[in-house]
Amino acid sequence: MSRTITDNVGEIETICKTDPARVGDLVKLVFRSDDDADPPFNVRIKSPSGKVIIERVLRDLPTGKPQSAPPIEFTASAPGAYKIEIWQLYGKIRGNAVLNVIPAM
Repeated sequence: MSRTITDNVGEIETICKTDPARVGDLVKLVFRSDDDADPPFNVRIKSPSGKVIIERVLRDLPTGKPQSAPPIEFTASAPGAYKIEIWQLYGKIRGNAVLNVIPAM
């Protein structure tokens, strides 16, 4: 697991394809679940200031494997801890993680 993502808790693991994540970078997130979780899923990403920057329903879990849904992408606009929440809309499977974005060089 990358040091960019910390505090991965729950049945759905968050994986950052951008390592290290810096301010101004396009951050790409994929998810992994040990269980065969049935879609749909809801994902919410909050900036370090607490503002919701992404909230959407996913028909398929973006896993990074061939034929999976594309990764969740956003541009990191500020350094700090971005909170990521993902949960199964009609089930009990969920995951929480923190994405640490560092200042640009």
